[in-house]
Amino acid sequence: MPDGPAPRGRGVSGTELNSGRIAYLLTAFPTVSETFVEGEFRALARRGLPVDLYATRNFREETAADEPGRDRGLTIQRSAYLFGSEVPAAVFYFLARHPGRTLGTFARIVAGNIRSPRYLAHAVALFPKSLVFARKMRALGTAHVHGTWAHYPATAAYIAARLLGTSYSFSGHAGLDVFSNAAFLPRKIHEARFILACQSATRRRMEQLVPGSSGKIHVVYHGVDFGEIPRPGSVQRANPPEIVSVGRLTPEKGFLDLLQAAALLRDRGVPFRLRIFGSGPQREELKRESARLELGNVVRLEGIAPHREVLAAMAGATLVALASYRTPNDFQDGIANVLVEAMACGTTVVTTDYDGSRELLESGRYGVTVPERDPARLAEAIEVLLRDPDRRRELAQAARERVERDFDRDRNVETIARLFRETLPAAGAPAPRAASGPAGA
Repeated sequence: MPDGPAPRGRGVSGTELNSGRIAYLLTAFPTVSETFVEGEFRALARRGLPVDLYATRNFREETAADEPGRDRGLTIQRSAYLFGSEVPAAVFYFLARHPGRTLGTFARIVAGNIRSPRYLAHAVALFPKSLVFARKMRALGTAHVHGTWAHYPATAAYIAARLLGTSYSFSGHAGLDVFSNAAFLPRKIHEARFILACQSATRRRMEQLVPGSSGKIHVVYHGVDFGEIPRPGSVQRANPPEIVSVGRLTPEKGFLDLLQAAALLRDRGVPFRLRIFGSGPQREELKRESARLELGNVVRLEGIAPHREVLAAMAGATLVALASYRTPNDFQDGIANVLVEAMACGTTVVTTDYDGSRELLESGRYGVTVPERDPARLAEAIEVLLRDPDRRRELAQAARERVERDFDRDRNVETIARLFRETLPAAGAPAPRAASGPAGA
């Protein structure tokens, strides 16, 4: 059956186009810990770039009760189930039309991940699902594929792009996707049209893996939407002083260390409240530790709240603290978005000393850093700042200026949009022809 014309598909913005589309591969959607990704693709869509969304995992993270439910009004192509009917249909489709390319790509996936059983298992399972995505992308006239993380989304982007004969790109962050396991990463770096890095340390790591790749790796900070941020001074500061921390409740975020620091502050008679926003697998452990330390009067686990409420809490806080650390499997924060948002709100930040915080705070110029896994030093730094309003004011003002200068999402996304615009003419002219049969839209 001959290929037919590409159907007219709807992207993020709802604008109807039928060629030159960008496929955006996410880990899952929605996820509270990846709101910066949503901000990015929505900003690209506002600039007229036709973005279609694909989630490599069938997973929806819990969201605040009054936030838009399910998929936030977006159309998300979700990963096919491995034993569903779409998988054999897509495998047969590409084997029949591009047998050498299909088998060759699979061989590359296996060879590239052979040193890591965990990544190999995930990549092999992801391969047929990526073929389903690729068939849908061909039907929509996809001209370029972008993976939003350097591990599984970038692998899926690599597979789909090879099958479609288009270019691809990906974003590298920190932790598991760049620093933890680099088995297949060098090939993905080598063949990518361009790469986005959220911090300089990530760029340096990828340059080490593939010497000579620096020209294609662009450091673009995630940034904040200043239209959402309360102006400094517009929210009254809490009394007694409040310390706010935000993040997924997982070990690497260091919330157990923060509770230990809170206990030390309480024992010293320092007046304060600690509010922790977020959810995750460590929630029950944190509740037990808070009870063991008898912190019920000063610590509240707030759970998930709408983003605007979290921003208001940070704007009214005396300090925003983040105690994250690098775990044995090399998971770590990059430039933490919560710190950038707090700085934009005009609130002083205190955090642990690692690559991302050093780049953001320039080793203490815009906030205070302490060693990782050291609750005593964290408590000491918090106490000093709580007792010194002039120092807080000085740091907060400098930090706000830093964020305005370098972390304006609207300005930074323009760099990403330019890279896509420069890529699309070469990648998508003419647009790929549509697959025959029902490919989905």
